[in-house]
Amino acid sequence: MEPFGKFAKWGVRDRVAPDAPGLLVLAWFFACFQPGFALTKKKFDFIVGVDGDFKAAMAAAKEAASASNRYVIFFPEAEYNIGALTGDANQKTTFTTSNVSFIGQSEDKTIVFNKSKNEGISITATLDFNNANNLYFQDLSIMNRANYGDVASYAVTGRHVAVQEQGDKFIYKNVRLLSTQDTYYTKGARTYWENGQIHGTTDFICGDGDVFFNGVQLFEMKKSAMTAPSTSTSWGYVFQQCVIDGDVSDFDLGRSWNDARAVFLNTTMKKLPSAGGWGDPMNSNPQLFAEYKSATASGSLIDLSKRRKSYTSGATVTLNPVLTDAEAAKYTVANVLGGSDNWQPQNLTQQVPPPVVTQSGTQLVWDDDPNALGWALFKNGKYLANVAANGYDASALAVGDLITVRAANAMGGLGAASNALKFGNPSSVRVRSSGSMGRMTQRNSLLMLEGFGSSPVELRIGDAEGRQVYMGRWPAAEVPRELDLSRAGLAKGTYIAVASSAEKAKQVLRFQLAN
Repeated sequence: MEPFGKFAKWGVRDRVAPDAPGLLVLAWFFACFQPGFALTKKKFDFIVGVDGDFKAAMAAAKEAASASNRYVIFFPEAEYNIGALTGDANQKTTFTTSNVSFIGQSEDKTIVFNKSKNEGISITATLDFNNANNLYFQDLSIMNRANYGDVASYAVTGRHVAVQEQGDKFIYKNVRLLSTQDTYYTKGARTYWENGQIHGTTDFICGDGDVFFNGVQLFEMKKSAMTAPSTSTSWGYVFQQCVIDGDVSDFDLGRSWNDARAVFLNTTMKKLPSAGGWGDPMNSNPQLFAEYKSATASGSLIDLSKRRKSYTSGATVTLNPVLTDAEAAKYTVANVLGGSDNWQPQNLTQQVPPPVVTQSGTQLVWDDDPNALGWALFKNGKYLANVAANGYDASALAVGDLITVRAANAMGGLGAASNALKFGNPSSVRVRSSGSMGRMTQRNSLLMLEGFGSSPVELRIGDAEGRQVYMGRWPAAEVPRELDLSRAGLAKGTYIAVASSAEKAKQVLRFQLAN
């Protein structure tokens, strides 16, 4: 019998407990077969509605999140009235924990909301992120229902914030913010948006910080000013390849709150702003209000010759409302948000490709992906489970259940769904075996690996809840014939072993340990 200790020289950990902080990476293996280092696999930390409500999720995140341990909160499709649950007397919820991800199942059907009673920019937020840093949001809507949809109320001042943020390094991907006046109140340093939507009436994007809006839809519901920057930073609001739509035209792109900076680059304006483009200052002249290659819905460039150039708040300033090619080229994510730590948020939003799911008896299996944090499973469109190993014990499923799997990226965001697999009768489904690989068998505490000598092999073992409890990787000449599972610290129970070769061949074995 080959002792586990022999494999340590290849960087293979002898035992990985369910709550272990990570797995050693086998440099040799990844140099040959992977583009980079694999993520340490983990399940989502908290499923709202399964592990408890959002109040419990907030408390758990506060205890567990850290710079070395991003805490992932997942929201299955539903509407979550957090204003009544975690809000103050005016239904404002304050969140102060850094290094947390808010992941929804879908942008339009996962809705976190409140309904503030009294209006005011600082007292109404559905979520107020107060001195929290390194937050990530994906595939959900955050909504203030105070007067959203009540068109008659739009003529009256009614500041009802959906998100108020104060912190550094926020990322929003496929997120909708829904409210009226002051929907999105920024008080932070650096924020990155990718896709998503922001709806509002007056000044519905307002405040401080360098915020890069990449491909975001801006939905204007009132003939008013869209933005109200109050800029103390270097770049202000940068709208790149965004789309302006809404219920009205002839609005203003923005008005200066305090020393404003805002630019619109390559923006499609389905609804056209006023000819002048920019409104009167509130209390100071802007530093920069400008556009570059704004286009109509048909793609034709808009004539910017009538855009406003002069502003008077005390003194009078004259600004060029059109950026040159050289000036526009400076507005990159790296320049606007990179900072002294070379932050690259656009890399963190990349999605993991969908897996291909197959059934092996009572098991669902799919190929591992080194870029996947873990996987979420959905049954008939509803959340089912999430796992850290590329397999799931499906013995509790009914024949005909439709299963899809989505891979999570490093921040917890879920990519596109896999093929929809209709669960079949396990007795009529043959155990999957592909490629020229050997076979696995189990006797008592021994796992036998036979005929695996032609290529490097990776072995992962997960428990019945999908938690990875062991991983080993070996080059062809070092694949063991027998593994003593008792020495790996596995307790009594049911396990799934998945052996994969470099050629993507796979063997799956479900087994039980009696002691």
